Formats: sequence, C-alpha cells, structure tokens
Amino acid sequence: MSNRHSRHHHGFNGPRVRDLNRALVLEAIRQDPGIGRAEIAASTRLTAATITNIVTALIGEGAVEESTEREVRTTGQPVRNLRIIPGYAATIGLHFDHEFATGVLVDVAGNVVHEARQQLSIEDPASAVRVLGRLYDGLRDHPKRVGKLLGVGVSVMGAIDSVRGLVCQSAEYPGWRDFEFREALSQHVDHEIHIENNGTAAGLGEYWFGDGRRLGSYIHVFIGNGLGGALLMNRRAVRGLTGNGCEIGHVNAHRDGKPCFCGARGCLETVVSLRGLAHALGHDHAAELDFTQLRAKHSTALDRWVEQAGDDLGRVLAGVSNVVDVSDVIINGLLPPELLRRLIERARDAAAEYEMNGRPGRLMFHQGRANSEISAALGAATVPLYGNLF
Repeated sequence: MSNRHSRHHHGFNGPRVRDLNRALVLEAIRQDPGIGRAEIAASTRLTAATITNIVTALIGEGAVEESTEREVRTTGQPVRNLRIIPGYAATIGLHFDHEFATGVLVDVAGNVVHEARQQLSIEDPASAVRVLGRLYDGLRDHPKRVGKLLGVGVSVMGAIDSVRGLVCQSAEYPGWRDFEFREALSQHVDHEIHIENNGTAAGLGEYWFGDGRRLGSYIHVFIGNGLGGALLMNRRAVRGLTGNGCEIGHVNAHRDGKPCFCGARGCLETVVSLRGLAHALGHDHAAELDFTQLRAKHSTALDRWVEQAGDDLGRVLAGVSNVVDVSDVIINGLLPPELLRRLIERARDAAAEYEMNGRPGRLMFHQGRANSEISAALGAATVPLYGNLF
C-alpha cells in the first residue's frame, strides 16, 4: 500500500455502516456473554431500534440466542440475556516458527475445540506450506468441528505484505524473500486466508484468550526465537500501512550491535529473545537451550543476560510508550515463568528512568496469561472473526 493511497479518507456507505454496527453488537455479546440489549445500546451508543434490528437478524441466522430470566426488573419487564451460539461457526488459526507449525480450531464464542502441532523445515518455503496445509486439513475435518468455517488466519514470521500476501524478506532464509505465501497456501486451503504478522497475532491472542480484554489498549511483547510486538488501541490492533506495525524487536537498541535476523544491525531482539539468550550462554542456536538445567548451569551468565535484556527492553518500551501514549505493557513468551517474571521486573525498573514525567498514568507491566505455546495461532484464528464478524 503506497503512501499516496494512504492520504485519502474513505467514507462509509450504507452497507458498510450496517456491517460496523453489526460488528459492534456481536463484539459486545462476545465480550460479555449474558449482556442485555439495553447494556449494548449504552456501550455502543446505537439506538434501541437499531439494536433490535441487528439482534433479530442475528437470532434468525442462528448466530445468537436470547434467553429470558425469571427475575424481572421493577418495571415488570423480563431480563433478556444474549449469547453467541458456539456451534454457529468456527475459524482456524495457523502459526509457524523456525521449527514447528501450530494449528487451532476455535468456535465463534472463543472456545478452543482442538489444537495440533507438526515439525517443519523452515529453510524450504514450499515444504513449510505443505505442513500448514496438512494441519488445515486435519482441523477442517475434525469431528468436533460444528457450524460453517468462516476462514483461516495465518500468523506469518518476518516482514509481510498484507495486501499482496507476500513474505517480504529474510536475511537468514533467502528462500522466503518476496515469497508469494498466500498464493502458495491457497493451493492447500479451500477457504479465505487472512495473513497476520506474528507479533500482532500474539497480541490478539492475548486480547481474546488472556488479559488483554481487561485493558483494551496495550503494548504486547512476545519473547520467542525473535521478539514480536503488537499495539492495541481501544481494542483494535494497529497494523500500520503494510501489516507490520509495532515491530518492537527491530528497534535499534545497540548502535554497533550484532547482525539481526532481519538483516539490520543492533536490533533489540538480538539480545531480548531465545536466540539472544542462547548466544549469551555460549550456544549457537536457541534449540540448544535446556530450560530444566538453565538456572543451575548458567547462573552468572543468566543473571547478566537478565540485567542487559531487562534494561534494553525497559528503555525501548518506555520510548514506545512515550510515542503512542499507552501505559500498559503485557509481556509473554516462551521463557520459563520464573525467568519471565525476573525479566519483567528488571524491565519495569529500567523503564521508570525513561518514561515521560507528568503524563497521566504511569507505565504498568503485566505478565501475559494467554497460552504462550499457541497464542499466535489463537490470535490468527480471531482474524477471520474480525473480517467476517468483527
């Protein structure tokens, strides 16, 4: 998407307004099962007549059910509760990293129906796509899947072109450079494919399946082989012009630092990542890390890594917070929980020295609650919901 196109402001025609109103109602119901029409009207500022029309249509489609409680208000009117019917539809989320592909089948009420995992060879894009296709087949045909399939979301590693469906570059794996990922995957997937940056996908996973809904606006950081980032503002992901928004792992943290996976030098993720931890402990690859023996065998080197990684992460997060004016940070990832807590505490202390004084709301750090093993796949599964329902 060019900057020239981004300068135009597009109005909403009648059908688009109806879609947005419908999305607001469905999201309110999904966030708060059992909510009533009056509460939806209050939270969305839609008229009672509009709420009635949307709810009636959703009930007719089999997407929503409305029950009447026995208790009545002082007005004598029954209390009506709205819920999304889980069996109405489902989505599939796929995610891949350097070693594995993960898939989840999720119903529209947010329940994980099934999850699966397979090893892949990241060096060969065509082989990786075939693995994703096999995961998709198993989830699409899973006996517990009910309702129609709305679509497939895919969490993609590396810089992406969300408009053209490309993986744009990879200094470490040149076979992925400008790889037509969506086109290749469409040969194995017979539903609409939504591509999402893996950092944003993990942030969406935290929103729907972790602690993000409580906050609404937050910076999300995911520590994996690299360092993913996401920015949610008012419950919506900020994706940027090309789908690569909030690439916090590629903020320059060291002017003369090590070469990064992305091809630049001194990126934050060269230190704050499993790869960075492995290098600090004398290993060549993150796969060599043994978390069961980590504390006993590498106490001094591990302490030094926590100090440097925490200081670097806190300093960068304070700067990002100062720019976007968001005060909550959620950090999750593949580190052992105790080690993740230590890193968060160090980052919190470091950030306090760099955040802007006087701004309402001090910077707050939270440990993520979404299942870190599948959070990116879970977030990818929500993308078809954003496209079709939300």
